[in-house]
Amino acid sequence: MLKNILKGAGADALTYFPVRLVPALTALVTVPVFTRLISTADYGDFALINSTVSLIALIATAWINGSIVRYYWSYEKQSRKDDFISTTVWSLSSTLMLAAALALAFGYLFSDVLPGGIVRLLPIGAASLALNTFMTSSLQVYRAANKARAYAVLSIATTITATGMSIFFVTVPRLGAFGILLGAVLGNLVLLPFNLRELRKEGSIAPRHVRRDVVRDFASYGLPLVPAAISGWLLILADRYIIGFLQTAEEVGLYSVAYGLGDKIMQLIVMPLAITMGPVMIKTFEHQGQELAEKVQTQFTRYFSMATVPLLFGIGAVARHFMGVFTGAEYRESYPILAAVATATMLNGLVQIAGTGVALHKRTTITMSNTMAAAAFNIVGNIVLIPRFGYMAAAYTTIASYFLLLLLTYTRSRPYMAWRIPWGDIARIVAASGLMAAAIIIVFGARPATVSVLLAEVALGILVYALALFAVGGVKRDEREFLGQALRRAWSKLGRRAS
Repeated sequence: MLKNILKGAGADALTYFPVRLVPALTALVTVPVFTRLISTADYGDFALINSTVSLIALIATAWINGSIVRYYWSYEKQSRKDDFISTTVWSLSSTLMLAAALALAFGYLFSDVLPGGIVRLLPIGAASLALNTFMTSSLQVYRAANKARAYAVLSIATTITATGMSIFFVTVPRLGAFGILLGAVLGNLVLLPFNLRELRKEGSIAPRHVRRDVVRDFASYGLPLVPAAISGWLLILADRYIIGFLQTAEEVGLYSVAYGLGDKIMQLIVMPLAITMGPVMIKTFEHQGQELAEKVQTQFTRYFSMATVPLLFGIGAVARHFMGVFTGAEYRESYPILAAVATATMLNGLVQIAGTGVALHKRTTITMSNTMAAAAFNIVGNIVLIPRFGYMAAAYTTIASYFLLLLLTYTRSRPYMAWRIPWGDIARIVAASGLMAAAIIIVFGARPATVSVLLAEVALGILVYALALFAVGGVKRDEREFLGQALRRAWSKLGRRAS
Protein backbone atom coordinates (compact mmCIF):
# COMPACT_ATOMS: atom_id res chain seq x y z
CA MET A 1 0.00 0.00 0.00
CA LEU A 2 2.79 2.45 0.96
CA LYS A 3 4.69 1.79 -2.27
CA ASN A 4 1.55 2.33 -4.36
CA ILE A 5 0.82 5.63 -2.60
CA LEU A 6 4.38 6.83 -3.08
CA LYS A 7 4.45 5.78 -6.71
CA GLY A 8 1.27 7.73 -7.37
CA ALA A 9 2.67 10.71 -5.48
CA GLY A 10 5.91 10.46 -7.45
CA ALA A 11 4.05 10.44 -10.74
CA ASP A 12 2.05 13.50 -9.66
CA ALA A 13 5.20 15.29 -8.49
CA LEU A 14 6.82 14.69 -11.88
CA THR A 15 3.70 16.10 -13.53
CA TYR A 16 3.81 19.16 -11.26
CA PHE A 17 7.55 19.66 -11.89
CA PRO A 18 7.05 21.60 -15.14
CA VAL A 19 4.66 23.91 -13.24
CA ARG A 20 7.71 25.23 -11.37
CA LEU A 21 10.22 24.64 -14.15
CA VAL A 22 8.44 26.98 -16.56
CA PRO A 23 8.43 30.00 -14.16
CA ALA A 24 12.07 29.31 -13.33
CA LEU A 25 12.99 29.20 -17.02
CA THR A 26 10.91 32.26 -17.87
CA ALA A 27 12.67 34.12 -15.05
CA LEU A 28 15.95 33.37 -16.79
CA VAL A 29 14.51 35.16 -19.83
CA THR A 30 12.69 38.02 -18.12
CA VAL A 31 15.29 38.97 -15.51
CA PRO A 32 18.02 39.83 -18.05
CA VAL A 33 15.43 41.85 -20.02
CA PHE A 34 13.75 43.59 -17.10
CA THR A 35 16.95 44.42 -15.19
CA ARG A 36 18.37 46.08 -18.30
CA LEU A 37 15.25 48.06 -19.24
CA ILE A 38 13.74 48.87 -15.81
CA SER A 39 15.53 51.07 -13.28
CA THR A 40 16.08 49.78 -9.75
CA ALA A 41 13.68 52.43 -8.42
CA ASP A 42 10.89 51.47 -10.85
CA TYR A 43 11.45 47.80 -10.09
CA GLY A 44 11.32 48.66 -6.40
CA ASP A 45 7.87 50.25 -6.89
CA PHE A 46 6.76 47.14 -8.77
CA ALA A 47 8.01 44.92 -5.93
CA LEU A 48 6.10 46.96 -3.36
CA ILE A 49 2.80 47.01 -5.29
CA ASN A 50 3.17 43.31 -6.08
CA SER A 51 3.80 42.57 -2.42
CA THR A 52 0.73 44.56 -1.42
CA VAL A 53 -1.43 42.72 -3.95
CA SER A 54 -0.22 39.37 -2.61
CA LEU A 55 -1.04 40.44 0.96
CA ILE A 56 -4.59 41.47 0.09
CA ALA A 57 -5.02 38.27 -1.93
CA LEU A 58 -3.96 36.20 1.07
CA ILE A 59 -6.38 37.98 3.37
CA ALA A 60 -9.21 37.49 0.90
CA THR A 61 -8.61 33.87 -0.13
CA ALA A 62 -6.53 32.00 2.49
CA TRP A 63 -9.65 30.67 4.19
CA ILE A 64 -10.93 29.31 0.89
CA ASN A 65 -7.66 27.92 -0.48
CA GLY A 66 -6.92 25.81 2.58
CA SER A 67 -10.49 24.55 2.75
CA ILE A 68 -10.51 23.48 -0.90
CA VAL A 69 -7.73 20.97 -0.28
CA ARG A 70 -9.04 19.80 3.09
CA TYR A 71 -12.72 19.33 2.14
CA TYR A 72 -12.65 18.15 -1.47
CA TRP A 73 -12.67 14.47 -0.60
CA SER A 74 -15.25 14.95 2.16
CA TYR A 75 -17.79 16.43 -0.27
CA GLU A 76 -16.82 13.93 -2.95
CA LYS A 77 -17.74 11.11 -0.54
CA GLN A 78 -21.09 12.80 0.08
CA SER A 79 -21.77 13.14 -3.69
CA ARG A 80 -22.01 16.94 -3.26
CA LYS A 81 -19.38 18.13 -5.69
CA ASP A 82 -21.79 20.56 -7.36
CA ASP A 83 -22.30 22.33 -4.03
CA PHE A 84 -18.57 22.27 -3.31
CA ILE A 85 -17.41 23.62 -6.69
CA SER A 86 -20.10 26.29 -7.02
CA THR A 87 -19.53 27.58 -3.50
CA THR A 88 -15.79 27.66 -4.12
CA VAL A 89 -16.05 29.60 -7.39
CA TRP A 90 -18.54 32.19 -6.17
CA SER A 91 -16.85 32.66 -2.80
CA LEU A 92 -13.58 33.38 -4.58
CA SER A 93 -15.18 35.70 -7.16
CA SER A 94 -17.19 37.84 -4.76
CA THR A 95 -14.41 38.09 -2.17
CA LEU A 96 -11.77 39.12 -4.71
CA MET A 97 -13.96 41.69 -6.46
CA LEU A 98 -14.75 43.32 -3.12
CA ALA A 99 -11.09 43.25 -2.08
CA ALA A 100 -9.97 44.85 -5.36
CA ALA A 101 -12.58 47.63 -5.09
CA LEU A 102 -11.61 48.41 -1.50
CA ALA A 103 -7.89 48.40 -2.31
CA LEU A 104 -8.38 50.77 -5.22
CA ALA A 105 -10.54 53.12 -3.16
CA PHE A 106 -8.07 53.11 -0.27
CA GLY A 107 -5.15 53.77 -2.60
CA TYR A 108 -6.77 56.80 -4.21
CA LEU A 109 -7.95 58.11 -0.85
CA PHE A 110 -4.33 58.26 0.32
CA SER A 111 -2.77 59.04 -3.05
CA ASP A 112 -1.34 62.31 -1.74
CA VAL A 113 0.95 60.51 0.70
CA LEU A 114 1.85 57.52 -1.47
CA PRO A 115 4.86 57.59 -3.84
CA GLY A 116 3.96 58.55 -7.39
CA GLY A 117 5.22 55.24 -8.79
CA ILE A 118 2.89 53.31 -6.49
CA VAL A 119 -0.14 55.43 -7.45
CA ARG A 120 0.59 54.87 -11.14
CA LEU A 121 0.47 51.10 -10.62
CA LEU A 122 -2.74 51.07 -8.53
CA PRO A 123 -5.31 50.33 -11.29
CA ILE A 124 -3.38 47.49 -12.87
CA GLY A 125 -2.52 46.20 -9.39
CA ALA A 126 -6.25 45.99 -8.53
CA ALA A 127 -6.95 44.12 -11.77
CA SER A 128 -4.14 41.72 -10.94
CA LEU A 129 -5.61 41.17 -7.49
CA ALA A 130 -9.03 40.18 -8.83
CA LEU A 131 -8.17 38.19 -11.94
CA ASN A 132 -4.75 36.65 -11.32
CA THR A 133 -5.65 35.56 -7.80
CA PHE A 134 -8.88 33.91 -8.97
CA MET A 135 -6.91 31.87 -11.49
CA THR A 136 -4.29 30.86 -8.95
CA SER A 137 -6.79 29.97 -6.22
CA SER A 138 -9.14 28.01 -8.47
CA LEU A 139 -6.23 25.76 -9.47
CA GLN A 140 -6.37 24.40 -5.91
CA VAL A 141 -9.44 22.43 -6.99
CA TYR A 142 -7.36 20.36 -9.42
CA ARG A 143 -4.64 19.96 -6.83
CA ALA A 144 -7.15 18.72 -4.23
CA ALA A 145 -8.62 16.26 -6.74
CA ASN A 146 -5.16 14.92 -7.65
CA LYS A 147 -5.75 16.17 -11.21
CA ALA A 148 -2.10 16.98 -11.72
CA ARG A 149 -2.37 17.17 -15.50
CA ALA A 150 -5.14 19.79 -15.52
CA TYR A 151 -3.31 21.82 -12.89
CA ALA A 152 -0.04 21.65 -14.82
CA VAL A 153 -1.48 22.47 -18.24
CA LEU A 154 -3.43 25.52 -17.05
CA SER A 155 -0.63 26.80 -14.85
CA ILE A 156 2.03 26.44 -17.52
CA ALA A 157 -0.14 27.94 -20.26
CA THR A 158 -0.96 30.93 -18.06
CA THR A 159 2.69 31.47 -17.12
CA ILE A 160 3.91 31.34 -20.73
CA THR A 161 1.14 33.60 -22.04
CA ALA A 162 1.51 36.15 -19.26
CA THR A 163 5.30 36.17 -19.52
CA GLY A 164 5.24 36.68 -23.27
CA MET A 165 2.84 39.61 -22.94
CA SER A 166 4.88 41.17 -20.13
CA ILE A 167 8.06 40.99 -22.21
CA PHE A 168 6.21 42.65 -25.11
CA PHE A 169 4.91 45.55 -23.01
CA VAL A 170 8.30 46.12 -21.37
CA THR A 171 10.36 45.96 -24.57
CA VAL A 172 8.14 47.47 -27.29
CA PRO A 173 6.00 50.26 -25.77
CA ARG A 174 8.61 50.46 -22.93
CA LEU A 175 5.95 50.58 -20.20
CA GLY A 176 8.39 49.60 -17.46
CA ALA A 177 6.99 47.96 -14.32
CA PHE A 178 3.43 48.75 -15.47
CA GLY A 179 4.06 46.54 -18.49
CA ILE A 180 4.96 43.55 -16.30
CA LEU A 181 1.64 43.75 -14.49
CA LEU A 182 -0.37 44.49 -17.65
CA GLY A 183 1.05 41.44 -19.38
CA ALA A 184 0.25 39.22 -16.40
CA VAL A 185 -3.36 40.43 -16.26
CA LEU A 186 -3.97 39.93 -19.99
CA GLY A 187 -2.29 36.52 -19.89
CA ASN A 188 -4.62 35.35 -17.12
CA LEU A 189 -7.62 36.82 -18.93
CA VAL A 190 -6.87 34.79 -22.05
CA LEU A 191 -6.79 31.52 -20.07
CA LEU A 192 -9.84 32.26 -17.87
CA PRO A 193 -12.42 30.61 -20.19
CA PHE A 194 -10.37 27.40 -20.33
CA ASN A 195 -10.12 27.36 -16.54
CA LEU A 196 -13.89 27.75 -16.15
CA ARG A 197 -14.45 24.93 -18.62
CA GLU A 198 -12.24 22.60 -16.56
CA LEU A 199 -13.98 23.63 -13.34
CA ARG A 200 -17.33 22.70 -14.87
CA LYS A 201 -15.97 19.18 -15.40
CA GLU A 202 -15.49 18.92 -11.62
CA GLY A 203 -18.96 20.19 -10.76
CA SER A 204 -21.49 22.92 -11.40
CA ILE A 205 -20.44 26.56 -11.21
CA ALA A 206 -24.02 27.83 -11.29
CA PRO A 207 -24.87 30.23 -8.42
CA ARG A 208 -27.93 28.15 -7.47
CA HIS A 209 -25.63 25.48 -6.01
CA VAL A 210 -23.96 27.83 -3.54
CA ARG A 211 -24.62 26.43 -0.05
CA ARG A 212 -24.34 28.11 3.34
CA ASP A 213 -23.22 24.94 5.10
CA VAL A 214 -20.25 24.67 2.73
CA VAL A 215 -19.34 28.28 3.48
CA ARG A 216 -19.61 27.50 7.21
CA ASP A 217 -17.26 24.52 6.82
CA PHE A 218 -14.80 26.68 4.91
CA ALA A 219 -14.97 29.40 7.55
CA SER A 220 -14.57 27.10 10.57
CA TYR A 221 -11.49 25.46 9.08
CA GLY A 222 -10.07 28.30 7.02
CA LEU A 223 -10.50 31.52 9.01
CA PRO A 224 -7.64 30.70 11.43
CA LEU A 225 -5.50 30.30 8.31
CA VAL A 226 -5.99 33.99 7.44
CA PRO A 227 -3.79 35.32 10.28
CA ALA A 228 -1.38 32.49 9.48
CA ALA A 229 -1.32 33.56 5.81
CA ILE A 230 -0.77 37.20 6.77
CA SER A 231 2.08 36.13 9.04
CA GLY A 232 3.49 34.04 6.20
CA TRP A 233 3.33 37.07 3.95
CA LEU A 234 5.17 39.10 6.59
CA LEU A 235 7.86 36.42 6.69
CA ILE A 236 8.33 36.56 2.94
CA LEU A 237 7.61 40.14 1.90
CA ALA A 238 7.54 42.57 4.84
CA ASP A 239 11.29 43.06 4.54
CA ARG A 240 10.72 44.90 1.22
CA TYR A 241 8.73 47.59 3.06
CA ILE A 242 11.24 47.82 5.88
CA ILE A 243 14.13 48.17 3.41
CA GLY A 244 12.16 50.79 1.47
CA PHE A 245 11.34 52.74 4.64
CA LEU A 246 14.77 52.51 6.29
CA GLN A 247 16.96 52.43 3.17
CA THR A 248 16.04 53.25 -0.47
CA ALA A 249 13.84 52.05 -3.33
CA GLU A 250 17.03 51.09 -5.18
CA GLU A 251 17.93 48.62 -2.42
CA VAL A 252 14.40 47.20 -2.58
CA GLY A 253 14.99 46.55 -6.29
CA LEU A 254 18.36 44.89 -5.69
CA TYR A 255 17.00 42.70 -2.94
CA SER A 256 13.79 41.79 -4.79
CA VAL A 257 15.54 40.61 -7.96
CA ALA A 258 17.96 38.34 -6.10
CA TYR A 259 15.23 37.14 -3.74
CA GLY A 260 12.91 36.29 -6.63
CA LEU A 261 15.58 34.31 -8.45
CA GLY A 262 16.65 32.33 -5.37
CA ASP A 263 13.05 31.60 -4.46
CA LYS A 264 12.02 30.51 -7.97
CA ILE A 265 14.97 28.16 -8.33
CA MET A 266 14.32 26.44 -4.99
CA GLN A 267 10.55 26.39 -5.55
CA LEU A 268 11.31 24.39 -8.67
CA ILE A 269 11.78 21.43 -6.34
CA VAL A 270 9.87 22.45 -3.21
CA MET A 271 6.51 23.21 -4.82
CA PRO A 272 5.93 19.98 -6.81
CA LEU A 273 6.52 17.99 -3.64
CA ALA A 274 4.45 20.34 -1.47
CA ILE A 275 1.57 20.46 -3.96
CA THR A 276 1.54 16.67 -4.13
CA MET A 277 1.97 15.99 -0.43
CA GLY A 278 -1.12 17.72 0.96
CA PRO A 279 -3.84 15.89 -1.00
CA VAL A 280 -1.97 12.56 -0.79
CA MET A 281 -1.62 12.84 2.99
CA ILE A 282 -5.29 13.81 3.42
CA LYS A 283 -6.54 10.98 1.20
CA THR A 284 -4.27 8.46 2.98
CA PHE A 285 -5.38 9.68 6.39
CA GLU A 286 -9.07 9.61 5.49
CA HIS A 287 -9.02 6.17 3.84
CA GLN A 288 -6.13 4.21 5.40
CA GLY A 289 -5.57 5.86 8.78
CA GLN A 290 -2.83 7.73 10.62
CA GLU A 291 -0.23 4.96 10.88
CA LEU A 292 0.19 4.72 7.12
CA ALA A 293 0.03 8.52 6.82
CA GLU A 294 3.00 8.79 9.20
CA LYS A 295 5.03 6.44 7.01
CA VAL A 296 4.16 8.51 3.95
CA GLN A 297 5.27 11.64 5.81
CA THR A 298 8.66 10.07 6.57
CA GLN A 299 9.21 9.11 2.95
CA PHE A 300 8.20 12.58 1.75
CA THR A 301 10.83 14.00 4.11
CA ARG A 302 13.46 11.78 2.56
CA TYR A 303 12.53 12.64 -1.02
CA PHE A 304 12.30 16.32 -0.15
CA SER A 305 15.82 16.27 1.30
CA MET A 306 17.17 14.26 -1.63
CA ALA A 307 15.97 16.94 -4.05
CA THR A 308 16.42 20.22 -2.15
CA VAL A 309 19.69 19.80 -0.25
CA PRO A 310 21.86 19.38 -3.40
CA LEU A 311 20.04 22.27 -5.07
CA LEU A 312 20.83 24.48 -2.08
CA PHE A 313 24.52 23.52 -2.12
CA GLY A 314 24.61 24.06 -5.87
CA ILE A 315 23.07 27.53 -5.64
CA GLY A 316 25.68 28.51 -3.08
CA ALA A 317 28.47 27.29 -5.35
CA VAL A 318 27.30 29.06 -8.54
CA ALA A 319 25.57 32.18 -7.14
CA ARG A 320 28.18 34.70 -8.28
CA HIS A 321 28.36 33.29 -11.81
CA PHE A 322 24.57 32.99 -12.01
CA MET A 323 23.95 36.65 -11.16
CA GLY A 324 26.78 37.67 -13.47
CA VAL A 325 25.10 35.95 -16.41
CA PHE A 326 21.43 36.70 -15.77
CA THR A 327 21.24 40.22 -14.34
CA GLY A 328 22.30 43.70 -15.30
CA ALA A 329 25.55 45.01 -13.84
CA GLU A 330 23.91 47.13 -11.14
CA TYR A 331 22.04 44.11 -9.71
CA ARG A 332 24.99 41.69 -9.45
CA GLU A 333 26.29 42.74 -6.05
CA SER A 334 23.31 41.05 -4.40
CA TYR A 335 24.40 37.50 -5.37
CA PRO A 336 24.88 36.28 -1.74
CA ILE A 337 21.11 36.60 -1.28
CA LEU A 338 20.49 33.66 -3.64
CA ALA A 339 21.72 30.97 -1.25
CA ALA A 340 20.19 32.67 1.78
CA VAL A 341 16.75 32.82 0.19
CA ALA A 342 17.06 29.24 -1.08
CA THR A 343 17.79 28.12 2.49
CA ALA A 344 14.71 29.92 3.80
CA THR A 345 12.54 28.41 1.04
CA MET A 346 13.79 24.92 1.87
CA LEU A 347 13.03 25.46 5.56
CA ASN A 348 9.52 26.60 4.62
CA GLY A 349 9.02 23.35 2.73
CA LEU A 350 10.08 21.39 5.81
CA VAL A 351 7.57 23.41 7.83
CA GLN A 352 4.79 22.15 5.55
CA ILE A 353 5.91 18.56 6.08
CA ALA A 354 6.27 19.02 9.85
CA GLY A 355 2.81 20.59 10.13
CA THR A 356 0.96 17.70 8.51
CA GLY A 357 -0.37 16.45 11.84
CA VAL A 358 -2.08 19.69 12.84
CA ALA A 359 -3.53 20.07 9.32
CA LEU A 360 -4.99 16.57 9.27
CA HIS A 361 -6.51 17.02 12.72
CA LYS A 362 -7.85 20.49 11.78
CA ARG A 363 -5.83 22.32 14.47
CA THR A 364 -5.32 25.38 12.29
CA THR A 365 -5.05 27.71 15.30
CA ILE A 366 -1.67 26.10 16.02
CA THR A 367 -0.51 26.96 12.51
CA MET A 368 -1.75 30.50 13.06
CA SER A 369 0.10 31.09 16.36
CA ASN A 370 3.34 29.49 15.11
CA THR A 371 3.43 31.65 11.99
CA MET A 372 2.55 34.80 13.90
CA ALA A 373 5.44 34.21 16.32
CA ALA A 374 7.91 33.70 13.49
CA ALA A 375 6.62 36.78 11.65
CA ALA A 376 7.00 38.95 14.76
CA PHE A 377 10.56 37.70 15.17
CA ASN A 378 11.27 38.50 11.51
CA ILE A 379 9.92 42.06 11.69
CA VAL A 380 11.78 42.93 14.89
CA GLY A 381 14.99 41.44 13.51
CA ASN A 382 14.71 43.43 10.28
CA ILE A 383 13.98 46.71 12.06
CA VAL A 384 17.02 46.22 14.32
CA LEU A 385 19.51 44.86 11.76
CA ILE A 386 18.73 46.52 8.40
CA PRO A 387 19.81 50.04 9.44
CA ARG A 388 23.17 48.63 10.52
CA PHE A 389 23.89 45.97 7.89
CA GLY A 390 21.67 46.94 4.92
CA TYR A 391 19.46 44.70 2.82
CA MET A 392 21.66 41.61 3.32
CA ALA A 393 20.45 41.47 6.92
CA ALA A 394 16.91 40.83 5.67
CA ALA A 395 17.96 37.60 3.95
CA TYR A 396 19.65 36.15 7.03
CA THR A 397 16.82 37.27 9.31
CA THR A 398 14.46 35.35 7.02
CA ILE A 399 16.53 32.18 7.51
CA ALA A 400 16.40 32.58 11.29
CA SER A 401 12.66 33.19 11.21
CA TYR A 402 11.90 30.07 9.18
CA PHE A 403 14.14 28.00 11.43
CA LEU A 404 12.14 29.25 14.41
CA LEU A 405 8.89 28.39 12.58
CA LEU A 406 10.17 24.89 11.80
CA LEU A 407 11.13 24.32 15.44
CA LEU A 408 7.72 25.50 16.69
CA THR A 409 5.85 23.44 14.11
CA TYR A 410 7.86 20.30 14.87
CA THR A 411 7.32 20.64 18.61
CA ARG A 412 3.61 21.41 18.50
CA SER A 413 2.71 18.87 15.79
CA ARG A 414 4.18 15.82 17.51
CA PRO A 415 1.15 15.19 19.77
CA TYR A 416 -0.98 14.78 16.63
CA MET A 417 1.45 12.98 14.34
CA ALA A 418 4.96 11.76 15.13
CA TRP A 419 7.35 13.08 12.49
CA ARG A 420 9.98 10.35 12.11
CA ILE A 421 12.93 12.06 10.45
CA PRO A 422 15.28 9.75 8.49
CA TRP A 423 18.50 11.24 9.88
CA GLY A 424 20.78 8.57 8.37
CA ASP A 425 19.46 9.19 4.87
CA ILE A 426 19.76 12.95 5.32
CA ALA A 427 23.40 12.60 6.42
CA ARG A 428 24.20 10.70 3.22
CA ILE A 429 22.43 13.34 1.14
CA VAL A 430 24.38 16.17 2.81
CA ALA A 431 27.68 14.33 2.23
CA ALA A 432 26.95 13.84 -1.47
CA SER A 433 25.85 17.49 -1.81
CA GLY A 434 28.99 18.74 -0.09
CA LEU A 435 31.18 16.76 -2.50
CA MET A 436 29.23 18.24 -5.42
CA ALA A 437 29.66 21.84 -4.23
CA ALA A 438 33.37 21.31 -3.54
CA ALA A 439 33.89 19.94 -7.05
CA ILE A 440 32.16 22.94 -8.65
CA ILE A 441 34.18 25.47 -6.64
CA ILE A 442 37.50 23.71 -7.23
CA VAL A 443 37.02 23.33 -10.98
CA PHE A 444 35.22 26.57 -11.86
CA GLY A 445 35.46 28.93 -8.88
CA ALA A 446 38.12 31.17 -10.44
CA ARG A 447 36.54 31.30 -13.91
CA PRO A 448 34.70 34.40 -15.21
CA ALA A 449 30.91 34.45 -15.30
CA THR A 450 29.82 33.18 -18.72
CA VAL A 451 26.93 31.08 -19.97
CA SER A 452 29.25 28.21 -20.91
CA VAL A 453 30.88 28.18 -17.48
CA LEU A 454 27.49 28.20 -15.75
CA LEU A 455 26.20 25.32 -17.90
CA ALA A 456 29.37 23.35 -17.21
CA GLU A 457 28.93 23.93 -13.46
CA VAL A 458 25.37 22.61 -13.60
CA ALA A 459 26.39 19.53 -15.59
CA LEU A 460 29.29 18.77 -13.26
CA GLY A 461 27.10 19.25 -10.21
CA ILE A 462 24.42 16.83 -11.43
CA LEU A 463 27.00 14.21 -12.35
CA VAL A 464 28.97 14.41 -9.11
CA TYR A 465 25.88 14.43 -6.90
CA ALA A 466 24.30 11.44 -8.65
CA LEU A 467 27.51 9.41 -8.46
CA ALA A 468 28.17 10.40 -4.85
CA LEU A 469 24.61 9.64 -3.75
CA PHE A 470 24.72 6.18 -5.29
CA ALA A 471 28.20 5.61 -3.80
CA VAL A 472 27.09 6.38 -0.24
CA GLY A 473 23.94 4.23 -0.54
CA GLY A 474 21.50 7.14 -0.71
CA VAL A 475 19.24 5.57 -3.37
CA LYS A 476 17.27 2.42 -2.58
CA ARG A 477 16.52 -0.38 -5.00
CA ASP A 478 12.82 0.37 -5.52
CA GLU A 479 13.64 4.06 -6.09
CA ARG A 480 16.15 3.13 -8.78
CA GLU A 481 13.46 1.05 -10.46
CA PHE A 482 10.94 3.92 -10.28
CA LEU A 483 13.41 6.40 -11.77
CA GLY A 484 14.29 3.95 -14.51
CA GLN A 485 10.62 3.45 -15.39
CA ALA A 486 9.97 7.21 -15.38
CA LEU A 487 12.93 7.85 -17.68
CA ARG A 488 11.88 5.08 -20.05
CA ARG A 489 8.33 6.47 -20.24
CA ALA A 490 9.67 9.97 -20.93
CA TRP A 491 12.03 8.66 -23.61
CA SER A 492 9.21 6.66 -25.21
CA LYS A 493 6.96 9.73 -25.34
CA LEU A 494 9.74 11.78 -26.95
CA GLY A 495 10.30 9.01 -29.50
CA ARG A 496 6.60 8.89 -30.43
CA ARG A 497 6.44 12.65 -30.85
CA ALA A 498 9.58 12.71 -32.96
CA SER A 499 8.16 10.05 -35.28
